Amino acid sequence: MDSLLIYLLLLLAVIAGWLMGRLTARSKTVKPRNTQTIFQDYFVGLNYLLNDEPDEAIDTFIKALEINSDTIETHLALGALLRRRGKVDKAIKVHQTLLARQGLDKSFFDSTRLQLAMDYISAGLLDRAERLLKEIQDEGGEARWEALKHLVTIYQTEKEWELALNSVEALLRNSAYKKDTELRSIAAHYCCELAEDLLRQNQLNRARDQIRRAFTFDRKHVRASLLLAKLEQRLGNTATAVKELIRVRTNYPDFSSYVLELLSEWHRGADQEEELETLLAEQLATSPDAFLLQHLAQFIHNKRGNAAAMEFLESHYDKHPSLEGMVSLLSLHMAEAEGSVNEDLSRIKDRLAAILQKQYSYQCNHCGYESRNLYWLCPSCQRWDKTGPITQDMA
Repeated sequence: MDSLLIYLLLLLAVIAGWLMGRLTARSKTVKPRNTQTIFQDYFVGLNYLLNDEPDEAIDTFIKALEINSDTIETHLALGALLRRRGKVDKAIKVHQTLLARQGLDKSFFDSTRLQLAMDYISAGLLDRAERLLKEIQDEGGEARWEALKHLVTIYQTEKEWELALNSVEALLRNSAYKKDTELRSIAAHYCCELAEDLLRQNQLNRARDQIRRAFTFDRKHVRASLLLAKLEQRLGNTATAVKELIRVRTNYPDFSSYVLELLSEWHRGADQEEELETLLAEQLATSPDAFLLQHLAQFIHNKRGNAAAMEFLESHYDKHPSLEGMVSLLSLHMAEAEGSVNEDLSRIKDRLAAILQKQYSYQCNHCGYESRNLYWLCPSCQRWDKTGPITQDMA
């Protein structure tokens, strides 16, 4: 029903555009199309709409609608509608036909080129779109800002992070975008992408420069903070790295599990386990976390035995129940049980563990995409900073 309403509104726009064109055409020598033929096309198009054949309706309206200064906006709207419906080849044809018209007003000329560039991007013709957008940008008109935004999309898709960052920096020089926090965060992400590439190449000093660059766009950028911690760890500055991670966990509680996983990786040596246990106990006192609880129970089990670990888990589980805690508790009880009881507990534990295995760890709060890995750029909706850990609430 909503789609039908949209197409009916477009039909009214087409008719209005034709009427305006008709009035304008009276002062011209070019003979307009026969009125009966035009309205016949309109009724054919309306019939297509009523029969739920919108694509045929759009084709009919395009055929019926003469191109003139009063109908260009309608043509642009139809082209955009075709693109959204996946008819990119037809959208390209509409916009190319408009561009071929002589004497097109500059604002409409730019709008049409931008729409055509969007068609090319949708069709995967990124090289054509880039050339068209750079042409608009080089002209220095008002349309260059929209062109820059589309160039960012292209460079991001191609993982040309430096080019994407240059385009964002150009946008941020415009007062209208200067304080755009989302755009500044995106710029910081591009710096982080560059830093991660450099870390993989073991170019640590250059990676640090990119992390610092990220902080110039967003001083509290969580990804840049995590990268800084990883860099300090690589350099052997564990105390500094841990301090940075604790700061991240304090400022971004949702990332507690991710931070604690890193901490556990860094303290796997026997000589550092006591230090980690103290650190985790301090963190548990401020904010309960299922992952943290499991690790502390393991430390207690290693140092004071099975019974002490069970007592620790049961005391916390009553206040903060979780599936993870239940699995850990069952594992400890299995060590005490014998025979059929042990087998029953083992089956229960395995089923609970299977449930946990199927659970996703991260979710995009924009489109709902779930994954077991952390993606700073959502693979589904292609938005930054929307994916975060699914919090395991123990309250």
